[in-house]
Amino acid sequence: MVTEERMVIRQVSRPPREDVDTLVSWFLNSFDLTREKDTLEPVMLKEIINNSIKGSGVTSKELKRKLDTPRTTVIYHLNRFIYSGLVVRKGRRYYLRSDDMESTLEEMQADMTREFQRMMSMAEKLDEMLEEDMHGRRGRRRRR
Repeated sequence: MVTEERMVIRQVSRPPREDVDTLVSWFLNSFDLTREKDTLEPVMLKEIINNSIKGSGVTSKELKRKLDTPRTTVIYHLNRFIYSGLVVRKGRRYYLRSDDMESTLEEMQADMTREFQRMMSMAEKLDEMLEEDMHGRRGRRRRR
């Protein structure tokens, strides 16, 4: 099964202070998962992190109750978290993709490194093909 993840990393200035809420918002902003004024995503991610550390995960129903938000809205944001690679779904529960935020980022970094290595290999092949094509065409032109 092929899974797709979209890893967007924005270069965001270091937060002015380092408290939990500010750092959670900073991570969301760095992954382009929220805008500065949004309040829903930071609360959701904080709940996911806390419950992942406990090993229990969180359900969309639990998030709906906590946030007093329609379940469809919760599911929408959970799917965005999954698509970004931060969150995984196991049964009905949502977890960080690893036990904690640091381990999650390490896994994402490894995924990005593998993907860039694959892309570098393909870029090398493309360059070789283009070079061969250029030399082949030059050779034909010279014969004329």
